[in-house]
Amino acid sequence: MYTDMGTILRDAAKRNYAVIATSAINMEMARGMVAAAEEKNAPLIFLLGQNMMRQHAKAELMIPMIRTLAEYASVPIAVCLDHGNDPERILYSIKNGFSSIMYDGSLLPFEENTAKTKEIVDLAHKLGIAVEGELGHVGMASRGDQKDESIYTDPEKAALFASVTGVDALAIAVGTAHGEYPEGLVPHIAFDRIRACKKATGNLPIALHGGSGSGDENIIKAVEAGINKINVVTDAFNAARNYLRTTLENNPKTGYMDLMVGEEQEVKRFISHWIDISGSAGKASSIPVKGRMDRLAVKMRVGESE
Repeated sequence: MYTDMGTILRDAAKRNYAVIATSAINMEMARGMVAAAEEKNAPLIFLLGQNMMRQHAKAELMIPMIRTLAEYASVPIAVCLDHGNDPERILYSIKNGFSSIMYDGSLLPFEENTAKTKEIVDLAHKLGIAVEGELGHVGMASRGDQKDESIYTDPEKAALFASVTGVDALAIAVGTAHGEYPEGLVPHIAFDRIRACKKATGNLPIALHGGSGSGDENIIKAVEAGINKINVVTDAFNAARNYLRTTLENNPKTGYMDLMVGEEQEVKRFISHWIDISGSAGKASSIPVKGRMDRLAVKMRVGESE
């Protein structure tokens, strides 16, 4: 079932679990992820970033495929533009059938971030599209940004931001970062700050970006503290890459079709584990899905003719 992220995350916030948000850039990854969600009876959120679409995974190709998989699936599935900050790319995503937008104004001054996020929310909500904002800044693991508490989210500002913008979810900075951490490093997550942001925003769905490499124990504790959406992209890509590399090292003559089938199964295994630690297994059946989204209607509302 194809739906918006807000519908999924409201249930997650109400019932204190988290939903896995991850990226697929080909058919094998997408099929494996949906198969995992189906088997675990869990909701799922697909993420497509601006650079992913520019470099390889064009929305015109990926969205129809994911929507088809979602419409044949029995579990709620959403697609979200990840870290959108380019107005043209945001409009492009809306026109191409995304059900959700994550607007990232985290590097802007608070007032400007709030105002621009509200503009996106006002537009998106008219079209039935959910919006996630970001307050505080989730940086890069390669720079050690996860240690910089000055960019962590202030709970009081989070309350004001949520109230003024009307976002459906809020990404907060609490000690994780995007990309791969140095070998052997497991980030220290500020669980108290998660709880404070959750309380300050009135149980608004809270997102943890940079889930890759954070460790199962940290993820489980983060969910217990109030996280409702866990972004895991780097580790998903690494799982697919490592499977292909190991398989070819062991048998260089492995057929291409066999490689693709194996990649799909490896991604399914990987996502199944994350669903288990997120607490979302078995939760899909009771999510009140709004209904099938009509991409043509969205296109017409934003002024694009067929």
